[in-house]
Amino acid sequence: MKTDFRDLIELATAELVEVYERVNRALLNRNRDPQGREEWERACAAFHSKISPIDPYLQRACESERYADKELVEFVVCFLEVDPHFFRSGYLKQILITRLKRSELGEPVRRRLRGVLIDAVNRRGGREFRYYCRLAIQVADDGLAAQLKQLVGQGDSARASRAGMMLGHITQHSPI
Repeated sequence: MKTDFRDLIELATAELVEVYERVNRALLNRNRDPQGREEWERACAAFHSKISPIDPYLQRACESERYADKELVEFVVCFLEVDPHFFRSGYLKQILITRLKRSELGEPVRRRLRGVLIDAVNRRGGREFRYYCRLAIQVADDGLAAQLKQLVGQGDSARASRAGMMLGHITQHSPI
């Protein structure tokens, strides 16, 4: 049976965000009274002991230098498509993108990744954006380059700047 990674990632993200927010809420009362301190310690313990349903996949993905396992590739691509935001997710995306870049990817996966890259240009300016630019070198085609040129031409926005950065990576390092 094929795992529905999209739902699994979304469920795990909600759980991880909740335990992290509980720590932050408890932090506000930590020094007010002993009960506040105890609540904060319980919240921290719950956060540190949290085992997410995506942890086994993330562990395998981070331990591998490149991806040959189709299930693992599917998980990683879904992770990037969903673009979850939780504590340390940007750091994890950097690792996953680096491993993907080293992997042999079929055209259907490359097509999906080009969609992730356009989404990254449109709405993701986080710490991992330059890793997306490096991945773009590996999966670019004429269509991606044309879309990026169009976004660059749309003005002085952050999106146009990101599109220019990604297009610069592609044109500097690939034969497109």
